[in-house]
Amino acid sequence: MLSLTQFAKAQCVPDPAINTSGTFPAVLSEAKVGEPYEQVIQYYIVKDTTVTVPQLGTVNAKIDTLWITGVVGMPDGFTYSCHNKDCKITGGSGGCAKLSGTPKSGQAGIYPLIVLIQIRATAFLGPLPVAQTVNDTNARYSIIVNPASGTNELVNTESLLVYPNPAKENMQFYLPEFRGEASVSLYNMSGQLVQTKNLELNRNVESLDLQELPAGLYQLNLSTSKGSFTKKFIKE
Repeated sequence: MLSLTQFAKAQCVPDPAINTSGTFPAVLSEAKVGEPYEQVIQYYIVKDTTVTVPQLGTVNAKIDTLWITGVVGMPDGFTYSCHNKDCKITGGSGGCAKLSGTPKSGQAGIYPLIVLIQIRATAFLGPLPVAQTVNDTNARYSIIVNPASGTNELVNTESLLVYPNPAKENMQFYLPEFRGEASVSLYNMSGQLVQTKNLELNRNVESLDLQELPAGLYQLNLSTSKGSFTKKFIKE
């Protein structure tokens, strides 16, 4: 358990300029193996809103409280802390959460995060207020952990990150430190081309639909102006 001194050091500070519902920033900063990482996420929720109630449609509601109850999917050894011990905000206010840790060797990859949330609200069904607590999630973020390589060059196939591996319905991939046009091709282990497309790489994680592919071992080839990068993965 954190002492009061440790907790004070771990705290982040809510941004008073944020007054619209949502989470900020849009994209998390990237981490690198062997280097300490910190990222602050700001969040805000309005007090008065509308909710959809089955068979009744849209009704007015007041947000009483929102809590972050957990963050799933972080690299092993990463932790999170908030502006207060409960990660709690009331309707019409904002808070923040700080993710921190040092990625270890072998942890390069893409880590989709699921933020677990509870919201207590009061819905107004005619003259009768009805209080309820609902569970929600936020799955908009991923932490990208880059290999421990030079900051200005792509050195080998380890620079190409894929997740998950094994994969099922889709697979995400990311090439650190490269922005520009690229082409991606998937080959089965018989050397047959099974999927290809051209795309523009930027700070976003790209995704491939694997639903039509049979289970087996595949190779992803990514061709760019900096060279070609490959990675094998399993489709379950």
